[in-house]
Amino acid sequence: MKERQGVNTQWMRNALQTFGSQIAIMCITILTGVLLARGLGAEGRGTFIAITMWSNLLYWGFSFGLYQTVIYFWKSYKGDKKVIFTTLLVYGIILCALASLIAEIVIVPLVTSNGGSDIVLAAKIYFLGIFYAAFADIITSSLAGEEKFGYSNLLRMAVPGLTALAMLSLYVTGHLTSVTALYASFIISTLLFIANMIKIASMKVIGFKIDWRLMWSGFKYGSKSHGGSVASLTSENITQMVLSLFLPPVALGHYSVAQSAVSPVNTITSTITITTQPKLTAEEKHTVHGRVVQLLKKAMILIAFAVVVMAVVLPFGIEFVYGSEFEAAIIPALILLPSKLFDCLSNVLRNALNGAGMTFINTKSELIVLAATLACMSVFFTRWHLIGAAAVTLIASLVRIAIFFIEYRRRFERLTLKEALPGRLDVVELYKDAHSRIVRGSMSRRKRGLSPERSEL
Repeated sequence: MKERQGVNTQWMRNALQTFGSQIAIMCITILTGVLLARGLGAEGRGTFIAITMWSNLLYWGFSFGLYQTVIYFWKSYKGDKKVIFTTLLVYGIILCALASLIAEIVIVPLVTSNGGSDIVLAAKIYFLGIFYAAFADIITSSLAGEEKFGYSNLLRMAVPGLTALAMLSLYVTGHLTSVTALYASFIISTLLFIANMIKIASMKVIGFKIDWRLMWSGFKYGSKSHGGSVASLTSENITQMVLSLFLPPVALGHYSVAQSAVSPVNTITSTITITTQPKLTAEEKHTVHGRVVQLLKKAMILIAFAVVVMAVVLPFGIEFVYGSEFEAAIIPALILLPSKLFDCLSNVLRNALNGAGMTFINTKSELIVLAATLACMSVFFTRWHLIGAAAVTLIASLVRIAIFFIEYRRRFERLTLKEALPGRLDVVELYKDAHSRIVRGSMSRRKRGLSPERSEL
């Protein structure tokens, strides 16, 4: 019982800390989205999103599950941690270099075909920043392996925070364009890369030995789920990919606003995903199953409440915040809301399966989801465009949660719907856990003589 209370307390502490950072990220991201929407318009925002979106897609496509791989070996590898860090850092650099090369040769001509030489040059420079992603992922995943999220949360806040400041400066001075926004984003990535190098030096985890057998093991572990990761990323972003390639930038501008509008729900879903991944890795099945059930219940309570609130606010909020030009984003945003709940529940089940080494399930499951997504896109998108694209995203989320639920029951534990659905006692327990943690934190600050305004990070 004491062990379970300790686990719940630790998870709640990490969850609240991460949730705080996600709230900050959400506010900053919304501010940046508003600046881009009002400063660039639907067409300019669409051009900017098309380039930045492909940068993220390429990294995740070529990273071979680097983040999950580092966590897994950090928890299970019995050797020197310096060997793990150095080996997988070199591995990540190789993968990012390959992603950057593909971006320069293939993607730049595709997404800038209708733009001038200035946007082409800006895109080429921006895509060089993919190389930096390996360093950030290795740091955050190794710290997550030790269930330390402080620096990771600061880093996650620094990216949108500095971006918002840069966009605000450009907006106020009247220099905000798609080109200047790309240059500003690249400069920020470079500054954070320097900060990450300083952090790596302070961690003292760099060694001179590279374990090529470990690198190969990491590749095999990651590649088992890599097909699923690529398929998942493709199915989740296929609407933006299609919009960026086959419709004018204004369509992507409207759809990106719809996605930004539902981002408050992401604060909960991303918090749960980030904090549960290491918790469900390299543990006994019977121990993990109890945690999975509790996490599913908490996720349903929190996200369902957030979805209901957002459904009331969005019809008025989008026009008020982003401008009347983005009225077309309202219905797609409402359709996207429930998908956030289903995706979060899928991630909890996925993390449990991945943590037990069953990563190939990702590939099989996500390929099915991708096939369903492509089939639905051929029907919905061609007829209803933005609304159809949002509907396809929702259908894909339903298919994904159904598959992972079935796979979890087959390969892990026989989870039932009745067992996973929360009740009144779960709501009360969740409230008490959060409240007691906040109260203990406040009392701890008073004992140290620190007021809330002067509390340490």
